[in-house]
Amino acid sequence: IKLFCMHPTKQIMMENKLEVHKDRTLKEAVEIAYKLMDLEEAVPLDCCRLVKYDEFHDYLERSYEGEEDTPMGLLLGGVKSTYMFDLLLETRRPDQIFQCYKPGEVMVKVHVVDLKTESVAPPISIRAYLNQTVSEFKQLISKATHLPAETMRVVLERCYNDLRLLNVSSKTLKAEGFFRSNKVFIESSESLDRHVAYTDSHLWKLLDRHANTIRLYVSLPEQSPGSQFRRAVYQKPSGDSGNLDDACERVKGPVGSMKSVEAILEESTEKLKSLSLQQQQQEGDNGDSSKSTEASDFENIESPLNEIDSSASAENRELENQIQISDPENLQSEERSDSDVNNDRSTSSVDSDILSSSHSSDTLCNVDNAPLPLANGLDSHSITSSRRSKANQGKKETWDTAEEDSGTDSEYDESGKSRGEAQYMYFKSEPYAADEGSGEGQKWLMVHVDKRITLSAFKQHLEPFVGVPSSHFKVFRVYASNQEFESVRLNETLSSFSDDNKITIRLGRALKKGEYRVKVYQLLVNEPEPCKFLLDAVFAKGMTVRQSKEELLPQLREQCGLDLTIDRFRLRKKTWKNPGTVFLDYHIYEEDINISSNWEVFLEILDGVEKMKSMSQLAVLSRRWRPSEMKLDSFQEVVLESSSVEELKDKLSEISGIPLENVEFAKGRGTFPCDISILEIHQDLDWNPKVSTLNVWPLYICDDGAVIFYRDKTEELMELTDEQRNELMKKESSRLQKTGHRVTYSPRKEKALKIYLDGAPNKDLTQD
Repeated sequence: IKLFCMHPTKQIMMENKLEVHKDRTLKEAVEIAYKLMDLEEAVPLDCCRLVKYDEFHDYLERSYEGEEDTPMGLLLGGVKSTYMFDLLLETRRPDQIFQCYKPGEVMVKVHVVDLKTESVAPPISIRAYLNQTVSEFKQLISKATHLPAETMRVVLERCYNDLRLLNVSSKTLKAEGFFRSNKVFIESSESLDRHVAYTDSHLWKLLDRHANTIRLYVSLPEQSPGSQFRRAVYQKPSGDSGNLDDACERVKGPVGSMKSVEAILEESTEKLKSLSLQQQQQEGDNGDSSKSTEASDFENIESPLNEIDSSASAENRELENQIQISDPENLQSEERSDSDVNNDRSTSSVDSDILSSSHSSDTLCNVDNAPLPLANGLDSHSITSSRRSKANQGKKETWDTAEEDSGTDSEYDESGKSRGEAQYMYFKSEPYAADEGSGEGQKWLMVHVDKRITLSAFKQHLEPFVGVPSSHFKVFRVYASNQEFESVRLNETLSSFSDDNKITIRLGRALKKGEYRVKVYQLLVNEPEPCKFLLDAVFAKGMTVRQSKEELLPQLREQCGLDLTIDRFRLRKKTWKNPGTVFLDYHIYEEDINISSNWEVFLEILDGVEKMKSMSQLAVLSRRWRPSEMKLDSFQEVVLESSSVEELKDKLSEISGIPLENVEFAKGRGTFPCDISILEIHQDLDWNPKVSTLNVWPLYICDDGAVIFYRDKTEELMELTDEQRNELMKKESSRLQKTGHRVTYSPRKEKALKIYLDGAPNKDLTQD
């Protein structure tokens, strides 16, 4: 039977399998369990007992007082292969007395809420009966917590985000929906908040925030170029530079120093006005210097303007975190949008005990009714459905699906309002000592945050700790396998995150609205590994292919050592390892070429002048098979003006010297480079298909990048001895093993299978 035990000193739940003979007594079983859980040095044996336990519901069903000499077979209902319950080895301190658990009782975890400090205490476990009334239940809680029952408000959390106020004193706990194990929150102050409608009360807002708060571990950059910037913003009164702890204190704000809403709004407005004047004066002095910020990601970080901006924005966020907006119009927000200001969920500091209890499934639903975001990098987007498809010219777009998919929304809407002013702004951070091996100078933050906050607002909260504006650092989510994926959808919430997820912050320019991060690979058609990663680039909506090539040139020179001219390389579609559509210089991203987040393209260096000039052309990769020599030539590109088979044969005849009437071709199979054993190629491919165009069955060549094998039909296959064949098989097996291709060569040629009908008078050819 399964045995559980909460270790008295380590405070971790341990699990093991207890094996005990049915004739052993309960007292003997306790001793076996005591040794099994290795509690000899933690607690005396007489401070332990076994109780009936339901681990799924975390429910103590009953205790066994006076049953110490009863055989385990009788207590557990006989010997069974599986049991519908578990056992818990319960411990106590020497000065404590074990509580009696009776069948029929329900277990209730009671959390005491303090509205003044906005804290939720760790749970106190009490036991009640389902036939008790709410009034009797309050008296029971009052005895356990020493709080007055007269002013007590009891809130039952029935499931995730379902907070129900128990305000009918005569109702039974069963009628209110109590089950085996329950969680309630109680508040007994004499504040005026208990006279407010429940859903408008401070208590409800605090509990709602508590249910949606998650704990994240954030890894900060080891060396931030904005360290001096951070010191300038967070300056101590004594003049000493502030550290991470001071930054945490500044962001979370003082507890209990709540001003009136009117005073805070007035103060915030004055600060914003003065900030605006300072910005205008600075801009007048500096002229167009802001236009050159793209030259370096961080070149303006040390400027006084940035210090003023960041200092003021940090103070404004501190003020915003104390504002509670009651205007109902502000509670309406567009789906998948975070540009509207909504009511703040009481964002003052709260004790770390808030997260002491586990929350039900953090990803059951998205509060904003928006689809749950997938893990970044795993989204599926169409890249170019067909190279022949082109966006309708002159069509006015009412919904920019490309921008929505990419999620690279600007941090500011059209009116200039900061998207950081989101509805759910709770954010509390503190320095965290990470495990060994995480890096010598690595800094970590433990962040408690409302998971309904948008990524944009979350990044703005992190600005003081990173030391640079949110547009100059990137957020990566770390998965269990230590894989990292960049989160770029600024309008998405953190709803897909859960407790104890890890986040890595890296310096670098974040994407602006309409921009996409693109991985560029070099296509090497005649190399053993034809796909080689080069660099990460940024392409923007409305940019032409030629403009993107111009931006790539200096990066290729500096990062890859490739000194190219703009006309000596091309970009083309990449699908897995297959080269696809050749992008022409005049193509425009998001008009002629669909683009998505984490997109990938091939860069191909040209041997001569670009032959692809229009969308009507088709580029295929041809490879000659020489059966008399048992070898394959290198790839050669053939550019066709149409999808005609005759034109393809003409071009193949032209580059190879094979007479036109002797040219035979076949389409390659599988992913590029369509490797096949030279022992199989002569008979296994579908040579010379009876078609007149390439875009029909069985070829279906409609896009660039298809592989075509061709041969001279008059060329005889080389006769191989057994030794030559075996040697060739070994070489091919070794070569193809690297590409994952299986060698299935058989020296005997297959014979056709003939099928005869029953009862047929003869075996004529029509029945074959």
